[in-house]
Amino acid sequence: MAFKKLISVSEVAEGSLVVVKTRNFNVVVTRVEGDYFAFEDSCTHDGEEISCGKLEGSVITCPRHFAKFDIRSGKVLALPATEPLVIFPVRVVGEDLEVDLEAV
Repeated sequence: MAFKKLISVSEVAEGSLVVVKTRNFNVVVTRVEGDYFAFEDSCTHDGEEISCGKLEGSVITCPRHFAKFDIRSGKVLALPATEPLVIFPVRVVGEDLEVDLEAV
């Protein structure tokens, strides 16, 4: 695994959607019930920035066609999407939130 610091934990408020630009794509980082999650900022249905959607608990809804995903697993919960979200492993090291962007 190739974990690298992406953001400080203090920058990720509970229930927020923080977009971090990486070299190849944007990553959304969030905290739900104290746990951190990271996923690609792209709806698998049509590429819309999923960070513009609504997060309710661990379910994010795409703003364009209302596909729903579980951010813990990437699982599709509502059509029109059929492919899961790209989810990245995360870990907290001190005050740093590290993400393995190569684990996909």
